[in-house]
Amino acid sequence: MRTQKLIHSFRKQWSAWRWVVVTWLTLPANIFAQSSLLDSSFTVGSGVNGSVYSILLQNDGKILVGGEFTQISGQSCSNLARLNSDGRLDESFAGGTDGTVYRLLQQRDGKILVGGSFSNLQGVARQGIGRLSTNGVVDLSFDARPLPGSEKIVFSMAIQGDEKILIGIVGNVGSNGELFRLNTNGQPDASFIQTNIFQNYHIFAICPRTNGSILVGGGFRGVNDFDTVGLALLDGNGQLDTNFTSQLETNSNPTSVIELADGSLLVGGGMWRKTATNWTVVAKLTSGLGWDSDFRTAAFDPAGIPAGYGYVFCILPVPDGKIILGGNFQDVGGFWRRGVVRIDSEGQVDPCFDPGLGLAPKYLFGAVALARQPDGKILVGGDFVGLVSDGADKTNIVRLLPQNECNAMRVYLRKSGDHNYFVGATCPPGGTNLFQVSSNLVDWKTMDTKTTPYFYFDYGFAEAPIAFFRVKKEQ
Repeated sequence: MRTQKLIHSFRKQWSAWRWVVVTWLTLPANIFAQSSLLDSSFTVGSGVNGSVYSILLQNDGKILVGGEFTQISGQSCSNLARLNSDGRLDESFAGGTDGTVYRLLQQRDGKILVGGSFSNLQGVARQGIGRLSTNGVVDLSFDARPLPGSEKIVFSMAIQGDEKILIGIVGNVGSNGELFRLNTNGQPDASFIQTNIFQNYHIFAICPRTNGSILVGGGFRGVNDFDTVGLALLDGNGQLDTNFTSQLETNSNPTSVIELADGSLLVGGGMWRKTATNWTVVAKLTSGLGWDSDFRTAAFDPAGIPAGYGYVFCILPVPDGKIILGGNFQDVGGFWRRGVVRIDSEGQVDPCFDPGLGLAPKYLFGAVALARQPDGKILVGGDFVGLVSDGADKTNIVRLLPQNECNAMRVYLRKSGDHNYFVGATCPPGGTNLFQVSSNLVDWKTMDTKTTPYFYFDYGFAEAPIAFFRVKKEQ
């Protein structure tokens, strides 16, 4: 509903308030079309009881979920599970590992690589990496042992055009990262240099490029004592290219790197660039690996989050040339985009992809994993609470619609404890926003005035047994 104001009502009794909200949500679609991006047809219940680090959409429409959890929608499953297309747990899938799953990748033949910190996969001995056949059971023909070795974690993976597999391995926190390449049967590729040491921290991202080189991103401080923070370039055989240096400062952590169709690359994470003064959460490299000054990173400003804290953890290009970013951030280019945002190829925010109250991070991460269905709907996993207006929050996994109303102003009413509720409002950028309350829909009192895109008020029931709220632009 595109208008200068939106009005919701609240009544003292919780049951009555809930009735009002549900009635509003079920009005004809041509009146309140897609007010929320959160897809209510995704019946995953309350969600996942632990972090989701990877989501993979199978060719048959089923959804693999990997992470650190023991239940989905109240049903038992250990770190690896499969959902039906509507979000219900697929009980025919054996699933299960004895450790965290960090990465899921699908090969061209439909088989699925699973990487993490486990020592067995579906009861089969597999240290850190294994493969599932298309029927969902362990592929016994794929065995990477003795790699990665006891107490090592496969933290990142990538598949090259020739189907060989790159894996980033790390030990305990603060230890060095290592990069290996495996043949299609899981055994080490003897033609690839397996001795590079990524010093002091994890490899988070591996990007095989179309020209045969490999760009590696992570929290490392150098490679083989060569000073290149956070990003390193290898040739097709694993040889470090010392002609490339990242131009990033210490404490930079690129967590996601993808190559676009024109050969340029998007880098997400949290970074201090030597040529910039601001903490950067997403930036672009040209095909020649120079930082692209035309990419408007100023449009992506995690306002309200201190430098060194806001992050982009995942990047998903979509067919129309736009890009979806997930992570821990709030304000992007003057829009309220908590946890997930869609931008155009120049870095500008798409005003027609509005997550409303958004994805509130439970700890640090927020949104960590993204996957796109053929119908354009977006699956998001991570460590968050997906806040929706009816209070039926979705934990750590949601599905988003591909678009909603552009540049809308929205008001949300939610229960907050036994005797309180809160009112939130989101606004597009520009001008001054007024947040107002009324008891009769005639006389309005301004409660707050802001130029920022978000309002939040917490009320006790006794303070406002009957109240109406709206947000509008100052005339």
